[in-house]
Amino acid sequence: MSVLALLVLAAFPSEATGVVLRAPVHAVVQANDSVEVPFLVVNHGTSAETITLRFRPTNCSVEPDSMVISVEGRGWRHVVARCRLQESADTGTVVADSDFSQVSVSVVRGIDLTTLLWKQTFVVRETPAAVELAQADLDDRSWRDLRVPALWGDNRYAWCRVHVTIPVAWRTRTVRLHMGAVDDNDVTYLNGTEIGRTSGWDIPRIYTLPPELVHWGKDNVLTVMVDNPTYGGGIHKAPVMLLAGDNVPPTSAPASAVPARRPASGRVGSALPLRPMHVSDGVLRYPDGSEVALWGVNIYPQSWYQFENTGRLKVNRKKVLVQDLDHLQQMGVQVIRMHIFDREISDADGNIQDNEHLELLDYLVAQCGRRGIYLYLTPIAWWGGPNENPSSFSAQTSKPGMMFVPHALDAAANYLAQFLTRKNRYTGRAYKDEPSLCVLEIMNEPAYLLYGDLYGSGYQPQGEKPEVLERDHRVFREQWEAWLRAEGLEESATYFPLFRYSLMRRYLRKMVAAIRSTGARQPVACSYFGVNGDDITQAIADSEVEAITVSAYPGGWERVNDGRNLLAEAAPLRVDARLATKARLAYEFDTPATNVSCYLYPALAAHFRAGEVQIACQFQYDSIATARWNTDWSPHWLNWHYTPSKAVSFMIGGEAFRSLPRGVRYDVGDWRAPATSLQLGGLYTSFTANNCTFTSATKVLYARSPGALQGKNWPASPVRIVGTGSSRYVDYGGTGAYILERATDRRWIVQVNPDAHLVGNSLVGSFEHPVGELEYRRHLFRLLLPGWQKARCRALDGSPAPVPAGGGWLLVPGRYEIVR
Repeated sequence: MSVLALLVLAAFPSEATGVVLRAPVHAVVQANDSVEVPFLVVNHGTSAETITLRFRPTNCSVEPDSMVISVEGRGWRHVVARCRLQESADTGTVVADSDFSQVSVSVVRGIDLTTLLWKQTFVVRETPAAVELAQADLDDRSWRDLRVPALWGDNRYAWCRVHVTIPVAWRTRTVRLHMGAVDDNDVTYLNGTEIGRTSGWDIPRIYTLPPELVHWGKDNVLTVMVDNPTYGGGIHKAPVMLLAGDNVPPTSAPASAVPARRPASGRVGSALPLRPMHVSDGVLRYPDGSEVALWGVNIYPQSWYQFENTGRLKVNRKKVLVQDLDHLQQMGVQVIRMHIFDREISDADGNIQDNEHLELLDYLVAQCGRRGIYLYLTPIAWWGGPNENPSSFSAQTSKPGMMFVPHALDAAANYLAQFLTRKNRYTGRAYKDEPSLCVLEIMNEPAYLLYGDLYGSGYQPQGEKPEVLERDHRVFREQWEAWLRAEGLEESATYFPLFRYSLMRRYLRKMVAAIRSTGARQPVACSYFGVNGDDITQAIADSEVEAITVSAYPGGWERVNDGRNLLAEAAPLRVDARLATKARLAYEFDTPATNVSCYLYPALAAHFRAGEVQIACQFQYDSIATARWNTDWSPHWLNWHYTPSKAVSFMIGGEAFRSLPRGVRYDVGDWRAPATSLQLGGLYTSFTANNCTFTSATKVLYARSPGALQGKNWPASPVRIVGTGSSRYVDYGGTGAYILERATDRRWIVQVNPDAHLVGNSLVGSFEHPVGELEYRRHLFRLLLPGWQKARCRALDGSPAPVPAGGGWLLVPGRYEIVR
């Protein structure tokens, strides 16, 4: 029994030109049989290359010992060598080298459990652990089929079983189960007896099989009970194998395994005026070479239920959009990201269909251009909605099928080209020429099929029609079989990573070509969401895309996260070293399922900057028209008026994101012992206080009354103050947020928002059950800065007149100036 483990980059991870070799981390041999080891040869250069590939074995034999191959410019191909491990050895190596590159493969004695069919069933988490489900004589034939590694979204206990024969010849050897990672926790059994348990979603598992429990030469049942309490989990990282002997095989390359060649952090440029961006050495830059650092949100006024709900409320959508953009600018938003609901504006062949959704999108694009707000667009969302065209191309394709179904590929390429070249009715410019359009991401959150999907189904449907899924599975299988025939190979899981690598490379090449055919010069990104194999990672790394996109949702969204210390989940982001030449963007993040927590946004800003992210967009900002009920995306609730402390926390995140250097390092512990606070430069955030602050020589921001958080380093005379509650600078009795801007030495401009009161749970908001309420009440406002005690206050923009009282003024929410 033999199998190829996942492909990893063995040398020069940042190399952009020349020929490089790639190989499996390890190959597995069960007895004295031989194993086929495929090698991937990638040519990053523009000209064809002919190389001599040489193989050098240790503790094993290899055939052939050399070969001559040619690889076209920007192309790739595989070669296969056959290896046999010496009978006396449990591990060996094969080194492959050429004049350009070198790679080493470990050959180990074991059984790769990813090649076997597993069985799985789910049990409600509240029940006691049903240990009888681990018994060897249990009939599991009616359980669902499972191929590992795999992730699932079900939060019940998952009982996963695999039947395996362990050779009698191994009786004198140590035999261990090795699993790359299980998310979150596991209890593992052999033939009904527990052999180990571990907590932690990213911790490798190595459990020794007690010899007395093994049925030598007969059927054995390994059972892994997976406890996945929050969002996605599973037996999610290779290797998953039995290992004979005393050697532990290398795992697939972690982010730190190979040093990444990344430029040192440089000067962050000004966001304005709007100007084009480019990627140089994996860093997103403005034309003058300065670095990009933009903080923003996702909004969807033209689409999905956000569009439906504003229609139900009979509001003027354009007026509401203008008000929302005003608020976003007050919150310091520099960029807006949208995944476009393509099913609302396209037909079966990807042709653009003009309608009210597209008209409102045009208006939004025009408004962003006028205001100096960048746009980061993902033209293909794939998701359906209440106003979708059921015959549109993505509605007729499964999510994974978007990467390989021929008609879907052609329709998507056609759609991308039309989307970028159609003229905006409000600006007269093609979208590709809009000055606000800074970055393009091909598709929102793609999904990928596994080897088990060739002859079964490991993919969990995301709303596809059964007939669509059945067709796409058939197409996937037909393409696999055609690929094997073309390469002259027999059916084997060994070659599946090479097949998927080729599919992904061709998909990305076609999509990037469609975008570039329009003359669009914006950097093109590929989502790193849902990547379920090193072959996909490597394909993205080798592809023409210039950036990757990541996300973060600490705590998940199944339960309210208020009162949970999630700082450890905002530990420094680590990006796979193979992606060193790609810029990094955060397409979505949030502090989901929170009503009153306001400490985590700044920690997420640090998390992203540690991973060298340069654009980060919260998901999803709630329109002032619907924020009272939080009807759009229930786990997400953020609005300038309705969530004042969260909104200021978000603003503090923006200040931190722009001020922290790319690649910053810090420590917030882990899930076993999370830190309770984080301080970096002018940023301080505290889970214990449920508060965060940001200070510099000229500005101070605090999410709630800072109290003891006010330090000696706070500026004596700031020019910008943002917060809620009271501080050494301001005494205010309302609950809304406020902004003070010092216009001159003798004049402040003050914006005071209405009181906000939590009246429900944001996770269950509806038009029948509001989550928040606003009140426009008078509150005493005093400016406590020295020299302003006798200042005068007057209303601006039609706000109610202030009433002098108590050394300050009674103010109704509005806009004012304070003059001395």
